[in-house]
Amino acid sequence: MEIKQSQIDSLIDDVAYLEHEAEALKYVIDTVPYDKAPKGGRSVAEILHFIDHAQQQYYRRVIEDTFRNNRPINLNSYTKPDESYERDEELIKDIQKLLYKISKHRVAFLNLVKNLQLIDWEREISEGRQTLTLYEFANNMVQEERKTLKKIAELVTNLRETSSPETESDNSKTNA
Repeated sequence: MEIKQSQIDSLIDDVAYLEHEAEALKYVIDTVPYDKAPKGGRSVAEILHFIDHAQQQYYRRVIEDTFRNNRPINLNSYTKPDESYERDEELIKDIQKLLYKISKHRVAFLNLVKNLQLIDWEREISEGRQTLTLYEFANNMVQEERKTLKKIAELVTNLRETSSPETESDNSKTNA
C-alpha cells in the first residue's frame, strides 16, 4: 500500500484531536459526575484513563518499536490495552490532573508521529497471519479513539441531563 503525504497529514490532525478534546473537557467536566459509572460500564474518568493507558502502554510502544526495528514486529507479542489496564483511583478522582496528563502525553505522541518519515509509515506490522502498515495501525487507533470519544460525549450529555436542576425540579414535581 502506497501512502500519500495527504493521508499522513490527515492522520496527524486526527492524532491532535484528542489533545484538543482533553483541553475542551477541562472546562465542562466538573459540571457532571465524571466518576460515576453507568450500570455495566465505565465512568467518563475511567474511559479517559483507559485511552491514555492504551496510547502510552500499547500504541506508542508499537509505533516506536516498528520504527526502531528493521524487521516487522508482531502485535501478538504485545499485551492488549484492555488486558493490561489497571484503574488508578487517585488519578480517576482528580479529573483535572488526568486531563492534564492526557494532553501532555498526546503532545509527546503527536511529536513522535510528526517526526516519522513518509516511508516509515509503510513499515509492516503483523498480527498473526494478517499484515498491516504502520499507517493502518495508527489509523485504527484513531478510529477506536473517535468511537470512544463519541461514547464519552454521549455519556457527558446524559449525565448533564440527569443532573441538571431542571431535571431535579421536574422529578420533584412528579413525585409530589
